[in-house]
Amino acid sequence: MKARKADAYSPNQVLLVAVIAAVLAGTFVGRFLWIPASRIPDLHARAVALAVADGVAAFATECRVDGLVPAARDLFLDVTGLAGVTDWDTRYFNRRVGEGATAGFSGSTTLSETTPGKTAVSAVADVAAGVATDAANAGAAGAAGTPSEAAADDTPAMPARPAVSSNAIHSSANPLKVYMFGDSQVYSLGNGLSRLAGKDSPIAVEFLAVHSSGFIRGDYFDWPAKLADTLSAGSYDTAVMMLGMNDYQNFWNSRGEIMKKRTPEWEEAYAEKCSELIDLALLYVPRVYWVGMPRVKDPQYEESLQYIDGVQDRIAARYGPDIVIRCPIADSLPGSGGSFLANVTTPSGKIVQAMSSDGSHFTVEGGQYAMEGLFARMVGDWLFSEIPVEHLPE
Repeated sequence: MKARKADAYSPNQVLLVAVIAAVLAGTFVGRFLWIPASRIPDLHARAVALAVADGVAAFATECRVDGLVPAARDLFLDVTGLAGVTDWDTRYFNRRVGEGATAGFSGSTTLSETTPGKTAVSAVADVAAGVATDAANAGAAGAAGTPSEAAADDTPAMPARPAVSSNAIHSSANPLKVYMFGDSQVYSLGNGLSRLAGKDSPIAVEFLAVHSSGFIRGDYFDWPAKLADTLSAGSYDTAVMMLGMNDYQNFWNSRGEIMKKRTPEWEEAYAEKCSELIDLALLYVPRVYWVGMPRVKDPQYEESLQYIDGVQDRIAARYGPDIVIRCPIADSLPGSGGSFLANVTTPSGKIVQAMSSDGSHFTVEGGQYAMEGLFARMVGDWLFSEIPVEHLPE
């Protein structure tokens, strides 16, 4: 029998080294193990994985080694200048608030945990609907002062809402400032709306697209905290949101109960999550435009998106029609009652690719066509000294 070389290792030795490496790595990154565990689709398997991750994290904390990797990461971001990039910003990504619950109005989580000086989110929940109604009746969302009377005596005062008036006259010098946010689809739609408005337009568009985000998985990306930070720091006239393409999934509600899609319980819990974000936006702007789901190539995905679209329609109907404006994107592209459309032919006969090769995301040119209905609605809703003109691909 041939003798084993001195520098060779047996399978058992390799396995032992691999196990030791895994244990050490798991210990040093203990506080982050819940992140891959939270991505497991099956909720029961996810619960088991999260429990294991919590045990490892507790051990890492006890050994006082759980801060080494975060410290190294922060140093890397500071040195490379990536600290302010949204995709690397841990203030909004991967924030574990509860068993799949968003970091919004539910529970005891407050905006002040990530944004010092802001009010408790639980207080926002109590007053958001009243604030939105007051803004609509007054024709503005900019009344001075804070609605502290609506909150408990020991609740921090809410920040004053910015002076944004729906009666302001907009022009190229004073454009309508639009903040559009949502999932990856917003990259094309935001660019499309901006191009549709054109350069030096009476409508100025700023947008943020966060891949794979939605109303449901607030532990992946905390939209309520991000929206509150952005709208309170900026001076926007209105907001546009497009979320839902990643929401066809089961989830835990705020009480830790499993909500199964296509059930009345799921729809009501989903409505709570949607209203959470809408109510928060209405604290800062008098109107929210809610973009609907697109037509996509895959029949199964298309059917699930149409279900989400119908649920969102019913949620939007709970608000005043001039406060939350539902914008069915399919009415613009492919057109009312139409099916999936990959290309558009211009009046000059040029064929423009409207949908990307994945069959579910718009191209930027497709985003221009898809935003025609929203653009027209905005032109009718706001006052302009010079009427905005749409710019389509030629």
